Amino acid sequence: MSTISIVAIAITAVLGLVLIFNWARQGGASFVGMWGVAMLLISVGIVMANVSRGGFPHVLVLGQAVMILGAGVKWRACREFSHRDSSLLYIFVGPVILLLAAGTGLVETLNDRLMLVCVLTAAYNFAAAAELAYDHGEQLPSRWLAILLLALTSASFLSWLPLIVIKPIPELGTVFYSSWFPIVILITLLLRTALAFVVLAMAKERQEQEQRVDALTDSLTGLPNRRALFEVAEAVAQRRIIGGTPVSVLILDLDHFKDTNDSYGHGLGDEVLKVFAMTAEKNLKVNNIVGRLGGEEFAAILPGVEADAAVEAAERVRRAFSRSAAFVNGLAVGATVSVGVATDTEVDADLSNLFRRADAALYIAKRAGRNQVAFLESDEDMVVAAQCTALRTSPSRLRPAVATARPDRLRSA
Repeated sequence: MSTISIVAIAITAVLGLVLIFNWARQGGASFVGMWGVAMLLISVGIVMANVSRGGFPHVLVLGQAVMILGAGVKWRACREFSHRDSSLLYIFVGPVILLLAAGTGLVETLNDRLMLVCVLTAAYNFAAAAELAYDHGEQLPSRWLAILLLALTSASFLSWLPLIVIKPIPELGTVFYSSWFPIVILITLLLRTALAFVVLAMAKERQEQEQRVDALTDSLTGLPNRRALFEVAEAVAQRRIIGGTPVSVLILDLDHFKDTNDSYGHGLGDEVLKVFAMTAEKNLKVNNIVGRLGGEEFAAILPGVEADAAVEAAERVRRAFSRSAAFVNGLAVGATVSVGVATDTEVDADLSNLFRRADAALYIAKRAGRNQVAFLESDEDMVVAAQCTALRTSPSRLRPAVATARPDRLRSA
Protein backbone atom coordinates (compact mmCIF):
# COMPACT_ATOMS: atom_id res chain seq x y z
CA MET A 1 0.00 0.00 0.00
CA SER A 2 2.86 2.39 0.80
CA THR A 3 4.46 1.68 -2.56
CA ILE A 4 1.17 2.11 -4.40
CA SER A 5 0.56 5.42 -2.63
CA ILE A 6 3.98 6.76 -3.60
CA VAL A 7 3.54 5.61 -7.20
CA ALA A 8 0.03 7.12 -7.34
CA ILE A 9 1.26 10.47 -6.04
CA ALA A 10 4.24 10.58 -8.40
CA ILE A 11 2.40 9.50 -11.56
CA THR A 12 -0.60 11.75 -10.93
CA ALA A 13 1.59 14.79 -10.22
CA VAL A 14 3.86 14.19 -13.23
CA LEU A 15 0.88 13.74 -15.57
CA GLY A 16 -0.66 16.93 -14.21
CA LEU A 17 2.53 18.87 -14.86
CA VAL A 18 2.83 17.39 -18.37
CA LEU A 19 -0.72 18.44 -19.21
CA ILE A 20 -0.20 21.96 -17.88
CA PHE A 21 3.12 22.28 -19.73
CA ASN A 22 1.52 21.02 -22.95
CA TRP A 23 -1.28 23.57 -22.67
CA ALA A 24 1.12 26.42 -21.81
CA ARG A 25 3.36 25.57 -24.75
CA GLN A 26 0.68 25.05 -27.39
CA GLY A 27 -2.00 27.39 -26.08
CA GLY A 28 -5.53 26.90 -27.37
CA ALA A 29 -8.43 25.72 -25.24
CA SER A 30 -7.94 25.58 -21.49
CA PHE A 31 -9.38 22.05 -21.36
CA VAL A 32 -5.96 20.39 -21.16
CA GLY A 33 -4.63 22.88 -18.61
CA MET A 34 -7.69 22.48 -16.39
CA TRP A 35 -7.32 18.70 -16.50
CA GLY A 36 -3.69 19.10 -15.46
CA VAL A 37 -4.75 21.25 -12.51
CA ALA A 38 -7.25 18.54 -11.54
CA MET A 39 -4.47 15.94 -11.55
CA LEU A 40 -2.29 18.10 -9.31
CA LEU A 41 -5.17 18.61 -6.89
CA ILE A 42 -5.75 14.86 -6.70
CA SER A 43 -2.06 14.22 -6.04
CA VAL A 44 -2.08 16.84 -3.26
CA GLY A 45 -5.16 15.19 -1.78
CA ILE A 46 -3.44 11.81 -1.79
CA VAL A 47 -0.42 13.32 -0.04
CA MET A 48 -2.65 14.84 2.65
CA ALA A 49 -4.46 11.52 3.11
CA ASN A 50 -1.12 9.77 3.66
CA VAL A 51 0.09 12.45 6.07
CA SER A 52 -3.06 11.96 8.15
CA ARG A 53 -1.77 8.50 9.14
CA GLY A 54 0.29 10.24 11.78
CA GLY A 55 -2.83 10.98 13.77
CA PHE A 56 -4.28 13.99 11.93
CA PRO A 57 -7.89 13.03 11.06
CA HIS A 58 -8.77 16.59 10.04
CA VAL A 59 -5.99 16.51 7.46
CA LEU A 60 -7.58 13.36 6.00
CA VAL A 61 -10.93 15.14 5.62
CA LEU A 62 -9.23 18.10 3.93
CA GLY A 63 -7.29 15.75 1.67
CA GLN A 64 -10.47 13.97 0.65
CA ALA A 65 -12.12 17.35 -0.03
CA VAL A 66 -9.18 18.33 -2.26
CA MET A 67 -9.49 15.05 -4.19
CA ILE A 68 -13.21 15.71 -4.72
CA LEU A 69 -12.30 19.23 -5.87
CA GLY A 70 -9.98 17.65 -8.43
CA ALA A 71 -12.88 15.57 -9.73
CA GLY A 72 -14.98 18.74 -9.91
CA VAL A 73 -12.28 20.51 -11.94
CA LYS A 74 -12.28 17.56 -14.38
CA TRP A 75 -16.04 18.00 -14.78
CA ARG A 76 -15.53 21.73 -15.39
CA ALA A 77 -12.84 20.93 -17.96
CA CYS A 78 -15.25 18.64 -19.84
CA ARG A 79 -17.90 21.34 -19.76
CA GLU A 80 -15.35 23.77 -21.17
CA PHE A 81 -14.49 21.28 -23.90
CA SER A 82 -18.16 21.02 -24.82
CA HIS A 83 -18.43 24.84 -25.00
CA ARG A 84 -20.96 24.90 -22.16
CA ASP A 85 -20.29 27.66 -19.69
CA SER A 86 -21.18 27.43 -16.01
CA SER A 87 -20.24 29.00 -12.70
CA LEU A 88 -16.97 27.86 -11.16
CA LEU A 89 -18.79 27.60 -7.84
CA TYR A 90 -20.22 24.22 -8.87
CA ILE A 91 -16.79 22.59 -8.55
CA PHE A 92 -16.84 23.45 -4.84
CA VAL A 93 -20.24 21.88 -4.15
CA GLY A 94 -18.81 18.39 -3.58
CA PRO A 95 -15.97 19.46 -1.25
CA VAL A 96 -18.33 21.70 0.75
CA ILE A 97 -20.82 18.85 1.18
CA LEU A 98 -18.06 16.61 2.58
CA LEU A 99 -16.70 19.29 4.91
CA LEU A 100 -20.17 20.17 6.21
CA ALA A 101 -21.11 16.51 6.69
CA ALA A 102 -17.86 15.80 8.55
CA GLY A 103 -18.03 19.01 10.57
CA THR A 104 -21.63 18.49 11.71
CA GLY A 105 -21.12 14.83 12.60
CA LEU A 106 -23.34 13.42 9.84
CA VAL A 107 -20.44 11.17 8.80
CA GLU A 108 -18.50 10.38 11.93
CA THR A 109 -16.62 7.21 11.03
CA LEU A 110 -13.86 6.69 8.51
CA ASN A 111 -16.01 4.32 6.49
CA ASP A 112 -18.96 6.73 6.36
CA ARG A 113 -16.71 9.52 5.09
CA LEU A 114 -15.12 7.18 2.56
CA MET A 115 -18.54 6.20 1.23
CA LEU A 116 -19.53 9.87 0.85
CA VAL A 117 -16.23 10.60 -0.92
CA CYS A 118 -16.90 7.74 -3.34
CA VAL A 119 -20.42 8.96 -4.11
CA LEU A 120 -19.37 12.58 -4.70
CA THR A 121 -16.34 11.61 -6.81
CA ALA A 122 -18.42 9.18 -8.86
CA ALA A 123 -21.05 11.89 -9.41
CA TYR A 124 -18.47 14.33 -10.78
CA ASN A 125 -16.97 11.70 -13.09
CA PHE A 126 -20.38 10.67 -14.36
CA ALA A 127 -21.28 14.34 -14.94
CA ALA A 128 -18.02 14.78 -16.85
CA ALA A 129 -18.86 11.81 -19.08
CA ALA A 130 -22.34 13.27 -19.69
CA GLU A 131 -20.81 16.60 -20.75
CA LEU A 132 -18.63 14.90 -23.35
CA ALA A 133 -21.61 12.90 -24.62
CA TYR A 134 -23.24 16.02 -26.04
CA ASP A 135 -23.12 15.73 -29.83
CA HIS A 136 -21.56 18.80 -31.45
CA GLY A 137 -21.07 17.29 -34.89
CA GLU A 138 -17.35 16.83 -34.28
CA GLN A 139 -15.58 13.73 -35.50
CA LEU A 140 -13.45 13.07 -32.42
CA PRO A 141 -12.92 9.32 -31.91
CA SER A 142 -11.10 9.89 -28.60
CA ARG A 143 -14.18 11.58 -27.15
CA TRP A 144 -16.00 8.25 -26.87
CA LEU A 145 -13.00 6.58 -25.28
CA ALA A 146 -12.90 9.39 -22.71
CA ILE A 147 -16.61 8.91 -22.01
CA LEU A 148 -16.04 5.18 -21.48
CA LEU A 149 -13.07 5.74 -19.14
CA LEU A 150 -14.95 8.36 -17.12
CA ALA A 151 -17.91 6.01 -16.79
CA LEU A 152 -15.58 3.22 -15.67
CA THR A 153 -13.95 5.57 -13.17
CA SER A 154 -17.35 6.46 -11.77
CA ALA A 155 -18.28 2.79 -11.57
CA SER A 156 -15.00 1.94 -9.86
CA PHE A 157 -15.69 4.44 -7.07
CA LEU A 158 -19.24 3.13 -6.66
CA SER A 159 -17.83 -0.41 -6.43
CA TRP A 160 -16.06 0.66 -3.24
CA LEU A 161 -19.42 0.98 -1.46
CA PRO A 162 -20.22 -2.75 -1.09
CA LEU A 163 -16.57 -3.44 -0.24
CA ILE A 164 -16.72 -0.88 2.56
CA VAL A 165 -19.88 -2.52 3.89
CA ILE A 166 -18.55 -6.08 3.59
CA LYS A 167 -14.98 -5.39 4.73
CA PRO A 168 -14.94 -2.06 6.58
CA ILE A 169 -11.67 -0.39 7.55
CA PRO A 170 -11.59 -0.30 11.38
CA GLU A 171 -9.48 2.83 11.67
CA LEU A 172 -7.15 5.05 9.68
CA GLY A 173 -3.99 3.22 10.70
CA THR A 174 -5.27 -0.09 9.34
CA VAL A 175 -6.06 1.17 5.85
CA PHE A 176 -2.62 -0.01 4.71
CA TYR A 177 -3.49 -3.56 5.78
CA SER A 178 -6.80 -3.67 3.94
CA SER A 179 -7.18 -6.59 1.52
CA TRP A 180 -9.10 -4.62 -1.10
CA PHE A 181 -8.06 -0.97 -0.76
CA PRO A 182 -4.68 -1.30 -2.60
CA ILE A 183 -6.41 -3.01 -5.52
CA VAL A 184 -9.06 -0.32 -6.06
CA ILE A 185 -6.41 2.40 -5.67
CA LEU A 186 -4.33 0.73 -8.40
CA ILE A 187 -7.34 0.42 -10.73
CA THR A 188 -8.22 4.08 -10.17
CA LEU A 189 -4.63 5.10 -10.93
CA LEU A 190 -4.63 3.16 -14.19
CA LEU A 191 -7.90 4.79 -15.28
CA ARG A 192 -6.57 8.22 -14.29
CA THR A 193 -3.41 7.67 -16.35
CA ALA A 194 -5.31 6.46 -19.40
CA LEU A 195 -7.62 9.46 -19.21
CA ALA A 196 -4.66 11.86 -19.20
CA PHE A 197 -3.42 10.45 -22.52
CA VAL A 198 -6.93 10.46 -23.98
CA VAL A 199 -7.33 14.12 -22.99
CA LEU A 200 -4.21 14.97 -24.99
CA ALA A 201 -5.55 12.98 -27.95
CA MET A 202 -8.91 14.79 -27.79
CA ALA A 203 -7.22 18.18 -27.77
CA LYS A 204 -5.04 17.21 -30.74
CA GLU A 205 -8.00 15.87 -32.73
CA ARG A 206 -9.99 19.05 -32.14
CA GLN A 207 -7.00 21.21 -33.11
CA GLU A 208 -6.55 19.27 -36.33
CA GLN A 209 -10.25 19.53 -37.09
CA GLU A 210 -10.24 23.29 -36.47
CA GLN A 211 -7.22 23.68 -38.73
CA ARG A 212 -9.01 21.73 -41.45
CA VAL A 213 -12.14 23.84 -41.06
CA ASP A 214 -10.05 27.01 -41.28
CA ALA A 215 -8.37 25.70 -44.42
CA LEU A 216 -11.76 25.04 -46.02
CA THR A 217 -13.52 28.22 -44.91
CA ASP A 218 -13.53 31.65 -46.52
CA SER A 219 -12.35 34.01 -43.80
CA LEU A 220 -14.50 36.95 -44.92
CA THR A 221 -17.91 35.37 -45.45
CA GLY A 222 -17.60 32.22 -43.34
CA LEU A 223 -18.76 30.13 -46.31
CA PRO A 224 -16.87 27.11 -47.64
CA ASN A 225 -14.02 28.23 -49.90
CA ARG A 226 -13.22 27.02 -53.41
CA ARG A 227 -11.30 23.97 -52.19
CA ALA A 228 -14.11 22.90 -49.84
CA LEU A 229 -16.72 23.42 -52.53
CA PHE A 230 -14.98 21.15 -54.99
CA GLU A 231 -14.43 18.52 -52.28
CA VAL A 232 -18.20 18.57 -51.78
CA ALA A 233 -18.67 18.37 -55.54
CA GLU A 234 -16.56 15.21 -55.70
CA ALA A 235 -18.46 13.65 -52.79
CA VAL A 236 -21.82 14.46 -54.39
CA ALA A 237 -20.62 13.13 -57.74
CA GLN A 238 -19.55 9.84 -56.17
CA ARG A 239 -23.04 9.36 -54.77
CA ARG A 240 -24.75 10.30 -58.06
CA ILE A 241 -22.29 8.75 -60.50
CA ILE A 242 -24.66 5.95 -61.46
CA GLY A 243 -27.21 8.51 -62.63
CA GLY A 244 -30.94 8.73 -62.12
CA THR A 245 -30.85 11.41 -59.41
CA PRO A 246 -30.51 15.04 -60.47
CA VAL A 247 -27.82 17.44 -59.34
CA SER A 248 -27.98 21.18 -59.93
CA VAL A 249 -25.21 23.77 -59.84
CA LEU A 250 -25.58 27.53 -59.52
CA ILE A 251 -22.83 30.01 -60.38
CA LEU A 252 -23.59 33.40 -58.84
CA ASP A 253 -21.67 36.58 -59.62
CA LEU A 254 -22.28 40.01 -58.10
CA ASP A 255 -22.99 42.60 -60.77
CA HIS A 256 -20.67 45.59 -61.23
CA PHE A 257 -18.79 44.70 -58.05
CA LYS A 258 -15.66 46.54 -59.16
CA ASP A 259 -17.72 49.70 -59.50
CA THR A 260 -19.04 49.15 -55.98
CA ASN A 261 -15.50 48.93 -54.63
CA ASP A 262 -14.38 51.97 -56.61
CA SER A 263 -17.40 54.04 -55.53
CA TYR A 264 -17.73 53.06 -51.88
CA GLY A 265 -14.38 51.53 -50.96
CA HIS A 266 -13.26 47.96 -50.32
CA GLY A 267 -14.62 48.02 -46.76
CA LEU A 268 -18.17 48.42 -47.99
CA GLY A 269 -17.47 45.94 -50.77
CA ASP A 270 -16.61 43.39 -48.10
CA GLU A 271 -19.90 44.17 -46.35
CA VAL A 272 -21.78 43.54 -49.61
CA LEU A 273 -20.08 40.15 -49.91
CA LYS A 274 -21.13 39.31 -46.34
CA VAL A 275 -24.70 40.37 -47.06
CA PHE A 276 -24.79 38.11 -50.10
CA ALA A 277 -23.34 35.17 -48.16
CA MET A 278 -26.02 35.50 -45.46
CA THR A 279 -28.75 35.95 -48.07
CA ALA A 280 -27.67 32.88 -50.05
CA GLU A 281 -27.48 30.68 -46.94
CA LYS A 282 -30.86 31.87 -45.75
CA ASN A 283 -32.64 31.28 -49.06
CA LEU A 284 -31.15 27.91 -49.97
CA LYS A 285 -32.21 24.67 -48.30
CA VAL A 286 -30.18 23.01 -45.55
CA ASN A 287 -28.80 20.25 -47.78
CA ASN A 288 -27.67 22.78 -50.41
CA ILE A 289 -24.01 23.80 -50.24
CA VAL A 290 -23.05 27.37 -51.12
CA GLY A 291 -19.45 28.60 -51.15
CA ARG A 292 -17.22 31.38 -52.41
CA LEU A 293 -15.17 30.60 -55.51
CA GLY A 294 -13.21 33.81 -55.22
CA GLY A 295 -13.67 37.55 -55.53
CA GLU A 296 -17.35 38.29 -56.09
CA GLU A 297 -18.12 34.84 -57.55
CA PHE A 298 -19.97 32.16 -55.60
CA ALA A 299 -21.32 28.70 -56.38
CA ALA A 300 -23.97 26.42 -54.93
CA ILE A 301 -24.43 22.67 -55.28
CA LEU A 302 -27.99 21.41 -54.97
CA PRO A 303 -28.06 17.59 -54.66
CA GLY A 304 -31.31 15.94 -55.68
CA VAL A 305 -32.80 19.18 -57.05
CA GLU A 306 -34.61 19.21 -60.40
CA ALA A 307 -34.13 21.96 -62.98
CA ASP A 308 -37.34 23.85 -62.17
CA ALA A 309 -36.59 23.85 -58.44
CA ALA A 310 -32.99 24.95 -59.09
CA VAL A 311 -34.12 27.90 -61.22
CA GLU A 312 -36.68 28.79 -58.55
CA ALA A 313 -33.99 28.69 -55.85
CA ALA A 314 -31.67 30.87 -57.92
CA GLU A 315 -34.46 33.36 -58.54
CA ARG A 316 -35.28 33.39 -54.83
CA VAL A 317 -31.67 34.25 -53.98
CA ARG A 318 -31.55 36.91 -56.70
CA ARG A 319 -34.71 38.66 -55.48
CA ALA A 320 -33.71 38.45 -51.81
CA PHE A 321 -30.25 39.89 -52.46
CA SER A 322 -31.69 42.70 -54.54
CA ARG A 323 -33.78 43.68 -51.51
CA SER A 324 -31.17 43.14 -48.79
CA ALA A 325 -28.37 44.91 -50.71
CA ALA A 326 -30.42 47.89 -51.79
CA PHE A 327 -28.96 49.73 -48.80
CA VAL A 328 -25.78 48.64 -47.03
CA ASN A 329 -24.55 50.54 -44.00
CA GLY A 330 -27.05 53.27 -44.82
CA LEU A 331 -25.74 53.76 -48.38
CA ALA A 332 -27.86 53.19 -51.49
CA VAL A 333 -25.62 50.52 -53.01
CA GLY A 334 -28.29 48.73 -55.04
CA ALA A 335 -26.15 45.61 -55.52
CA THR A 336 -27.55 42.77 -57.63
CA VAL A 337 -26.47 39.29 -58.67
CA SER A 338 -26.59 37.26 -61.87
CA VAL A 339 -26.99 33.49 -61.72
CA GLY A 340 -26.23 30.66 -64.11
CA VAL A 341 -28.00 27.33 -63.55
CA ALA A 342 -27.29 23.83 -64.85
CA THR A 343 -28.90 20.48 -63.98
CA ASP A 344 -28.21 16.88 -64.98
CA THR A 345 -28.68 13.30 -63.80
CA GLU A 346 -25.56 11.94 -65.49
CA VAL A 347 -22.55 13.55 -63.82
CA ASP A 348 -18.80 13.18 -64.08
CA ALA A 349 -16.38 12.53 -61.24
CA ASP A 350 -16.28 16.14 -59.99
CA LEU A 351 -19.32 17.85 -61.57
CA SER A 352 -16.91 19.77 -63.81
CA ASN A 353 -19.27 19.68 -66.81
CA LEU A 354 -22.11 21.02 -64.68
CA PHE A 355 -19.88 23.84 -63.41
CA ARG A 356 -18.83 24.72 -66.98
CA ARG A 357 -22.43 24.73 -68.16
CA ALA A 358 -23.58 26.84 -65.20
CA ASP A 359 -20.70 29.23 -65.91
CA ALA A 360 -21.83 29.51 -69.54
CA ALA A 361 -25.37 30.20 -68.35
CA LEU A 362 -24.01 32.90 -66.04
CA TYR A 363 -22.30 34.52 -69.02
CA ILE A 364 -25.61 34.55 -70.84
CA ALA A 365 -27.28 36.22 -67.85
CA LYS A 366 -24.52 38.84 -67.77
CA ARG A 367 -24.74 39.55 -71.50
CA ALA A 368 -28.52 39.72 -71.30
CA GLY A 369 -28.44 42.64 -68.90
CA ARG A 370 -27.45 41.23 -65.46
CA ASN A 371 -29.62 40.83 -62.35
CA GLN A 372 -31.28 37.72 -63.75
CA VAL A 373 -31.13 33.93 -63.88
CA ALA A 374 -30.18 31.91 -66.95
CA PHE A 375 -30.47 28.15 -67.37
CA LEU A 376 -28.68 25.79 -69.76
CA GLU A 377 -30.02 22.27 -69.88
CA SER A 378 -27.43 20.46 -72.01
CA ASP A 379 -23.87 20.68 -73.24
CA GLU A 380 -25.23 21.31 -76.75
CA ASP A 381 -26.80 24.51 -75.49
CA MET A 382 -23.41 25.50 -74.07
CA VAL A 383 -21.83 25.00 -77.51
CA VAL A 384 -24.49 27.16 -79.16
CA ALA A 385 -24.01 29.84 -76.53
CA ALA A 386 -20.24 29.74 -77.10
CA GLN A 387 -20.75 30.10 -80.87
CA CYS A 388 -22.94 33.13 -80.33
CA THR A 389 -20.29 34.65 -78.08
CA ALA A 390 -17.54 33.92 -80.62
CA LEU A 391 -19.60 35.76 -83.27
CA ARG A 392 -19.83 38.71 -80.86
CA THR A 393 -23.60 38.53 -80.78
CA SER A 394 -25.02 41.62 -79.07
CA PRO A 395 -26.68 41.19 -75.66
CA SER A 396 -30.07 41.90 -77.20
CA ARG A 397 -29.67 39.08 -79.71
CA LEU A 398 -27.86 36.49 -77.62
CA ARG A 399 -30.80 34.82 -75.93
CA PRO A 400 -33.03 34.77 -79.04
CA ALA A 401 -30.18 33.21 -81.02
CA VAL A 402 -29.71 30.41 -78.49
CA ALA A 403 -33.41 30.00 -78.01
CA THR A 404 -33.86 29.57 -81.76
CA ALA A 405 -31.25 26.85 -81.79
CA ARG A 406 -32.76 25.04 -78.78
CA PRO A 407 -36.10 26.61 -77.92
CA ASP A 408 -36.91 23.93 -75.33
CA ARG A 409 -33.46 23.87 -73.71
CA LEU A 410 -32.77 27.46 -72.67
CA ARG A 411 -34.74 29.37 -70.10
CA SER A 412 -34.02 32.76 -68.61
CA ALA A 413 -35.72 34.36 -65.68
